[in-house]
Amino acid sequence: MSSLTPLDLERPPELGTPRRLLVLLALALIAVAWWQVIDLGDRVAVSTDEQAGVPLDLLVPAGAADAPGVVVAHGFSGSRQLMRSTGLALAEAGFVVAVVDLSGHGANPTPLIRDDDGAQLTDDVLAGVDALVGTEVVDADRIGVLGHSMGSGAVLRAGMADPGRIGAVVAVSPTDAEVTPESPGDLLLLAGALEPRYAALGLDLLERAGGEDPAGARGPRRAFELIDGVEHVTILFSRQMHAAAAEFLAVSLALDADPVPGGLPPIGWWVLHLVGVLLLWRMVVPLLADRGAPADATGRGVVGAVLGALVATAVLAVVTAAVELTGAGGMLVGPVLAVWFLLAGSVWLWFGPRPQAPRWRDAAWAGVLVAVLLTAFGLLGSRVWLPGAPSGLRLGLAVAFVPAVLPWSLGVATTIQGPRGWRAVGWWALLVVVLTGGLAVAANVLEPLRFLLLLLPLIPAVLTAAVVAFLPLQRPWAAGGATSVLLAWLMAVLFPLV
Repeated sequence: MSSLTPLDLERPPELGTPRRLLVLLALALIAVAWWQVIDLGDRVAVSTDEQAGVPLDLLVPAGAADAPGVVVAHGFSGSRQLMRSTGLALAEAGFVVAVVDLSGHGANPTPLIRDDDGAQLTDDVLAGVDALVGTEVVDADRIGVLGHSMGSGAVLRAGMADPGRIGAVVAVSPTDAEVTPESPGDLLLLAGALEPRYAALGLDLLERAGGEDPAGARGPRRAFELIDGVEHVTILFSRQMHAAAAEFLAVSLALDADPVPGGLPPIGWWVLHLVGVLLLWRMVVPLLADRGAPADATGRGVVGAVLGALVATAVLAVVTAAVELTGAGGMLVGPVLAVWFLLAGSVWLWFGPRPQAPRWRDAAWAGVLVAVLLTAFGLLGSRVWLPGAPSGLRLGLAVAFVPAVLPWSLGVATTIQGPRGWRAVGWWALLVVVLTGGLAVAANVLEPLRFLLLLLPLIPAVLTAAVVAFLPLQRPWAAGGATSVLLAWLMAVLFPLV
């Protein structure tokens, strides 16, 4: 008889003491996470504004007057929420910060122009500069900019386009720009130790900008720093990165900065919130659920997953060679990814296990699971790293993505149902490798999906959280439907409009 794991459940005869204690622990995790994220106390005032059509969050430290200002810009598929941790760290160090949504991203409805040599994104950053200068608490002569990945190119170009106002540039995971020893002004280049491509780009930019010169003995200051233990996404939540940026900007913009706060960044508290919600659900659902009993077909399911990924990638490779799909549906990445999910999921269900016909209780439980997953991911996530509810074109795409993703989500749900104990964990680990590998192959082969290579580390975490939520029910239709809504929402709010 196999031992139980958190992926399984047995209906308890009553709400016993251990379960009560775990419920209290879950509620405590949720409460502490919310308190830590929203209770900024008297340290930073946060408000939402717009400048020349560019949505932005303005972060003003308590008592700010004639303070230096910093514009913070996200990367491709990012948003101002994703840069909130960086913005708050700089604000708590004493800077007034404007965190912008670049064109086509987040709440900015302006389509992203892809063939203007970055002029549109540069203008977005300069709009953030205008917003800072327009406040009463910012010294217009002490302005810096910080950008990540695609946003790094935007802030580098902004620094070169408006050197009279922008005295310092921080490029995180930098992309290319025509830097010189004289332009832009003070320049700090930061890259993660686990993203060698961007570290190499940073060193190349440093050389073209005149080489290492942290004191500015030959002209504008120049520096490069490698951030330990992080890659392209996790660098945004690194306290080492935050401290390096704040210290460099403080010298360049003449600020006696406060130390960057230690401890967990907001994303860490969001993770605790996610754990708390899933733990609470895991403790309560045995008291409510009429557990299904699907057959164990994990072996066939894994084979179906492999075949689905290969067939979908091959079909789309032929199609994209004949038809331009980049930007289809008014969005980059998302629509092509939805088609890939539809093809891969359909093949998966054809060759692998298929769920029994859905029943009305499956629809009811799907609704409950959607509420649980969106609460776990989005309720606090919209304050930490994810845009909130989609609107306009994004809302229409989210609705369209759900049926496209559903076959693939059903494949996941049907394959993993059935096994118990550590056997279920083993099969899930194998399936995660297969699913992540399938998406990696697609991203390498299909140009419209190339960006997914940077997101691959997040995929196992998102899918595992969904499985922890849905597996106890043993209802593939409810699980597949809820997971398709979660993935459709993430696709609709993350990828840029064109």
